[in-house]
Amino acid sequence: KMRLSKQRAKLVLATCLGTVGILAALLPEGSLPYLTSRGPESQQRKLSLIAGKARRSWETANAGREINYLAFGTSVTWGAGLVGDRFTNTYPKILSPNAKNLGMRAAGPCYPAMCLQSLVTADDQCQIDEDENEHCDETIYDVIMLEYVRRANDEEGASLRKLASRLATRYPDALLLFVSDWHPRLIHTSIGGGPRPTAKQIRQEGKKWRPAQDVIVKDWNRKVNKNLPLDSEEFKETFLRSVEDGTEWNWNRVHARNEAIVDAVAREFGGHVVNLPRPEEAADFIDYIPYFAEDFHHLSDDGHAAVAEKVLELIDELGIVQNPRLGPWTVEEDGSGAGTDSCVNWFETGFSPLSVSGNNITMQEFSSLKFGLNFPNGGSIVVHNPFDAPMSLHLSYMTTGPPPSIYPPTEVTVTPISIPPELLSPSEGNQLAQQVKEAQIEQAATARQSDSPPTIIDPTYRPETSASFVVPVHVGRTDYVGTVLPGDNAVSFRPLKTREVPFRLISTAISPWRELL
Repeated sequence: KMRLSKQRAKLVLATCLGTVGILAALLPEGSLPYLTSRGPESQQRKLSLIAGKARRSWETANAGREINYLAFGTSVTWGAGLVGDRFTNTYPKILSPNAKNLGMRAAGPCYPAMCLQSLVTADDQCQIDEDENEHCDETIYDVIMLEYVRRANDEEGASLRKLASRLATRYPDALLLFVSDWHPRLIHTSIGGGPRPTAKQIRQEGKKWRPAQDVIVKDWNRKVNKNLPLDSEEFKETFLRSVEDGTEWNWNRVHARNEAIVDAVAREFGGHVVNLPRPEEAADFIDYIPYFAEDFHHLSDDGHAAVAEKVLELIDELGIVQNPRLGPWTVEEDGSGAGTDSCVNWFETGFSPLSVSGNNITMQEFSSLKFGLNFPNGGSIVVHNPFDAPMSLHLSYMTTGPPPSIYPPTEVTVTPISIPPELLSPSEGNQLAQQVKEAQIEQAATARQSDSPPTIIDPTYRPETSASFVVPVHVGRTDYVGTVLPGDNAVSFRPLKTREVPFRLISTAISPWRELL
């Protein structure tokens, strides 16, 4: 049956692509997206993208309706490193132009695990009926993709597990597909070391000795080749020459641990792993270079096309549910429900609706399309808990590693804001209420009186394992900072040291969970 399905797919490809399509359909399975260059006008890339869309059209025809795709992931899913348009050339958009792509740069699965409801319902069309009940037209997703193998060990996999759990509860009939990719920065070798030269050898022959140093292939390329382009023939020749000369290239072990976490979470929630093809031996990666962008880290346009084709192969094999169910958000007494949340994120927009109090607090675009709220001298924000019960507050902020971080350790205090009813009159209530609120925010910022004890945030990125850093990192992290009561709450920040860059906040998250375990 599966063989017949693939033949039917190839017939549709031939019809859609004409003469070129006929040639493409005759190629061996899996040979389309991985042939040559990464230029924006590459005919091979165009062929692979069109082929992916043609297959998607065939799958849609078999389903009898459009397949609804939802994707979560890192900067890879977001589209960093692409030569083409990230709004069309990421693997979710190759699968369908209507796919909802919630990939985020500089982030792992923790924030989406906390903020699933806020993220997937952000664009929903909602109406209020005559009884003041809200009704929203929410999409029911058929295929949900999660690309977090690079950050799977955050909280020992707890974040990925919570995200998968909430998704499986809300969308019980969806295909959960865990994208497991890789990148050349995982490939490393050791340079230097060996026997120390004698004093005579140093004096007469000028020999030098350096201790053994572990380097990734990108840094090796910088040291040996002066940063040759990854897809250049010169790079390939020097790399292959290093192999012939006995250089041992190995895979990073931390990535294997991450892959094991992804496999375990996929099994736990009935999901499936989509593997980007890779060689068994690290030294053979040279044949897979078209998958990757020039930064040796993100996927190229062809790499995204390869992932899309692997996803389509699984859909072809597994099928989708024609009338999928939609589970509840609200957690019921029996424990069912995906859980509610209320989150605000300005990382990609630079817009925050939160009230701010303090000196020289600025919204800064610190990198292209990356925004953070800077607190050089401390200050406060107001977060609103819309629920009728105390909830947990998590903050997302920027970190760097290895130590020391460019950001200062910061004390965070959460203080409920209450407005005595007797102060409010019908005529001047709004103005006076605002004055009282501002006074209490100032009090919280200076005295830091709170029902929740202060939390000390250390914006230093530390890997979950004792392994050394593959590369320096500048990423976001999400931490619990206290409990917020219903209504408005002041969140105050006090830097404990002076560092190169002020404490930088990128989002807030209100949810029922203090920990994701």
